[in-house]
Amino acid sequence: MHASPLRGRPPRIRLVPLGPAHLEPILAGQDEALAREVFGRPWTRAALAAFLTRAERWSPDGPICEWAALDDRGQLIGGGGVHRVGAGVERGQADVSYWVLGAHRGRGCGRAVAAALVENACADARTCEVVLRIVPDNAASAAVARGLGAWPTGIIERHPADGARRVERWILPLS
Repeated sequence: MHASPLRGRPPRIRLVPLGPAHLEPILAGQDEALAREVFGRPWTRAALAAFLTRAERWSPDGPICEWAALDDRGQLIGGGGVHRVGAGVERGQADVSYWVLGAHRGRGCGRAVAAALVENACADARTCEVVLRIVPDNAASAAVARGLGAWPTGIIERHPADGARRVERWILPLS
């Protein structure tokens, strides 16, 4: 078990596996910024339903898992992924992504969601490093990553959801 990055995280964030129950809140809460940063374009109902059905089948302790972040009322505020396999993910690493619905931005929810996802990655003792991929001009996401103790490597890679876009690789050691 690794040291927790959650000092100061509001206790109201709870992660649950992402699935079809989150379809309507995501469709209602997605905005241009979320679509551009995370998905590359707005989700259509059919495409999101197909993705959520696939995500529901992934085991919460498996190599790829997508999470919904809920507040203390059970309302979806964001989510993200913890991927222990994939392009650019080496043994001992977990690729963590996070997103926040527009109505919940600017209130510390991004840091809380990201910290909860990093804590999830820390639960696997084999994970010694978290990889974050951040669009270079996304100052809010960079601030979240810095707040967790991550730093940019200067390595520019293709965006996982859209190969035409670029992201910078950030690293957060867990030791």
